[in-house]
Amino acid sequence: MRGPYSDYAAPPVYLYPDVPRPGVHFSRTELVQLAVAILALSVAFTLAYIRSDLLFFTSQPARFIALIFPAALLAVATGVGLHEIMHKVVAERYGFWAEFRYNPRGLLFALVLAAAIGLIYGAPGATMISGAVTREQNGRISAAGPASNLVICTVLFAAFWVVARTAPDMFGGLVFIYLLQVAQINAVLAGFNLVPIMPLDGAKVFAWNKAAYAGLVAAAIGMVILTLFYTILL
Repeated sequence: MRGPYSDYAAPPVYLYPDVPRPGVHFSRTELVQLAVAILALSVAFTLAYIRSDLLFFTSQPARFIALIFPAALLAVATGVGLHEIMHKVVAERYGFWAEFRYNPRGLLFALVLAAAIGLIYGAPGATMISGAVTREQNGRISAAGPASNLVICTVLFAAFWVVARTAPDMFGGLVFIYLLQVAQINAVLAGFNLVPIMPLDGAKVFAWNKAAYAGLVAAAIGMVILTLFYTILL
């Protein structure tokens, strides 16, 4: 017999779980909390950018926000939002309950730190999973997040590379802001999440498969170097 339904808690674990439904399923609570986390982190990134370029902000605040906030939103939506959604996708493929839950204190800490010293650090939340997860399943679910960051980084950097080589003045600074910087952020987030310390993804991937972990780390290091020192190759 099923227990009562709740938007705020995982369903009970059954010995014989239901057959996974096709597709990905989001609750209203999850969508709201994911949206709040993405918006809060986007504001934090914008505050950090303001501190790094106060002259531009004070001289043209409206233009600065119009340029920087959409870039921050794109970076967070891909780097954090899609990262967490990929955890959910793989977990649901295995038949587990999986939903994102934000961390209000972590988001507040990120906002305060960005405003105070221009540093982005915090725990925005995580994808919660309920079920009898094996080490291999947990490793694959965890690897999906950083892997998505690396795919996004590669696609955006390739687009930046093509534009920079063929039409360097086509979009001016927007190419740098919307392609390269978002690629850089995804690369850095992939590398950070692969640190083999709990509760980061890297610890769970390392426990599952050392070769897969080494491959992801090598790819992350390569993309961080490539996106940060791209001028050497241009």
